[in-house]
Amino acid sequence: MVIEFFVRNFRSIKEEQSLNLTAVKKFSSKENHDNITIPDENHYKIPMVKSGVIFGGNASGKSNMLKGISALSYLVERSMDFRLDEEIEAYEPFKLCNKTNIAPTSFKIDFIANNKMRYLYMVEFNKYKFLKEELYFYPHSARSRKTILFKRSLKTAIQFGVHYKGRRDFEIYDNQLILSQVGIRPIKSLIAPFRFFSKYLFCSTIHDTRYDDAIIQSFTKLIKEKESKFQSNINRIIRAADTGIVEVRTKEHNDDAFKFPEDIPQKLKEEIIDQYKHRIKTVHPIYEGEKVIGEELFDIRDESTGTIKLLVVGGLIVEALQDGSTIIIDELDKSLHPLISQMLIKLFNSKENNPNNAQLIFATHDISLINRELFRLDQLYFVEKDYKGTSKYYRLSDFTNISKVAPLSKWYILGRFGAVPMIDEYELSLDLTNTKEYESEEVY
Repeated sequence: MVIEFFVRNFRSIKEEQSLNLTAVKKFSSKENHDNITIPDENHYKIPMVKSGVIFGGNASGKSNMLKGISALSYLVERSMDFRLDEEIEAYEPFKLCNKTNIAPTSFKIDFIANNKMRYLYMVEFNKYKFLKEELYFYPHSARSRKTILFKRSLKTAIQFGVHYKGRRDFEIYDNQLILSQVGIRPIKSLIAPFRFFSKYLFCSTIHDTRYDDAIIQSFTKLIKEKESKFQSNINRIIRAADTGIVEVRTKEHNDDAFKFPEDIPQKLKEEIIDQYKHRIKTVHPIYEGEKVIGEELFDIRDESTGTIKLLVVGGLIVEALQDGSTIIIDELDKSLHPLISQMLIKLFNSKENNPNNAQLIFATHDISLINRELFRLDQLYFVEKDYKGTSKYYRLSDFTNISKVAPLSKWYILGRFGAVPMIDEYELSLDLTNTKEYESEEVY
């Protein structure tokens, strides 16, 4: 689980901002108590929220906090493959200041890995080099303080802590991370923190057709390889959402179903067949009057955009709930009815459906989710951009004297919490006069 994420000088974020997912102690333990959890009551005793949502106007920076988490995850998982002098694509500094546009970007994340150990990981980098990389952990003890595993900078040799176990002879380029080396060779002390990024953290922050296609293909593979319990849970979600679908299946196509030009290499044929051999099919009942007399199979791409989104996101959520993962989704509500979004969120805020402390973090424009029955105040985050173009993040729990009677969504629309677009009505005086004179046309 993510405890807190810090980011500085990244996209619209200039000064250090953070997304804090610890529960605020000033609230009654009875207020949406199922929405919080203590992942390790025997050691750290940190109450954390199971879900968090970010609100804000268009271009305010909602997505940038999530993209920061996604960028750090990408660097950990992939930087071991970066070539000599290759640019670090994740370097996207704040460009509206002549100092920050060449200054380093920094990410820092405090998290609990699947081994129940708490870690603190930090990187600082520019366009071509990682300037700093530090990893700490908190030993399981009554007075737990952070302890170094390794520390690295361009000016000093790698420093290892007394608890570090694994290889110490690293020969890596300046644009590669030490933690990412676990992806190509085992390093005992670093396996759990690396797995947090590679296996237990999923980020969906891109809105592109090709990316959506890749997600659908991954979902197809997932539903094919997972045990029947996974498919059963997907079917429960799709039926609960009143889509008219009674079941989701995968159908395997024979190799003969694929037609290729003669000049395509055999290896490429095999790769395409392997990728598209299994297709997701949705099952709809056929009625005669009020009686079901059969079924019809639809290809997943024949379904509505909302149904496809529900299937894919539902699959990610089911896997997260099973594994105890953290998932980051930008615009969770895109193409989904508000009641469907609420249904999915409630799965995380449920003790019964979320026994493994899975976590959901997302951004949205759906103000119906600013709802006390669904969220605690410390689960609601806002972002607004100032006149210099910098994003500032805060929680609704930072406010005082919030009435329990007035609807929070109404207060938000009225601008009492900020993070709403300031509409300039004067600019809406449009000039619609024709700039061209047309000769009259004779009609024959």
